[in-house]
Amino acid sequence: MHQPNIPPRSKNRSSSSKRPSTSSKVLGVNQIQQQRKVTQLPQHNSDPVWLKSLLTLQQGSLVLFCSIFGLSSIVYGYTVYTQDMWKSQHSQLRRLQKQERQQGVMDENLKQQMAKTAEQPGSGFVAPSPDKIVFIPTAPPRPTKSIPAPPSPQPTPASQFPVGY
Repeated sequence: MHQPNIPPRSKNRSSSSKRPSTSSKVLGVNQIQQQRKVTQLPQHNSDPVWLKSLLTLQQGSLVLFCSIFGLSSIVYGYTVYTQDMWKSQHSQLRRLQKQERQQGVMDENLKQQMAKTAEQPGSGFVAPSPDKIVFIPTAPPRPTKSIPAPPSPQPTPASQFPVGY
């Protein structure tokens, strides 16, 4: 191994310092650089075609995967939402149908109760008979009134209205 030549130390420096002077370092670095010549390797910036095509395929498949995943998430959310809405609307329909049946039953019970009450002697209801039927004569036809035609608007001078109208 080759060590650079180190000049003797100057008198104004302490003898305990083991550092060489800066001028010797510069000379040593220059000598090393002269001895070693660095050859630069050729740079291959271009990747093989098959590698480029695989990278492009990977990027395309990633975009396709993200798109499919996003669309399927939207469709799944819409499906869950519509099923939930259908379930709530269907239960409301069932409840309304049940109420309709209950109201029909209550209506028929009221009719039955009124019929039983009417049949009792002290109820105040009178059985229908042809003698007691009231006939109301029809009213005579009314004469038709003619509707007067609306008055025609009289032309006004254009100077009365602004141009914007």
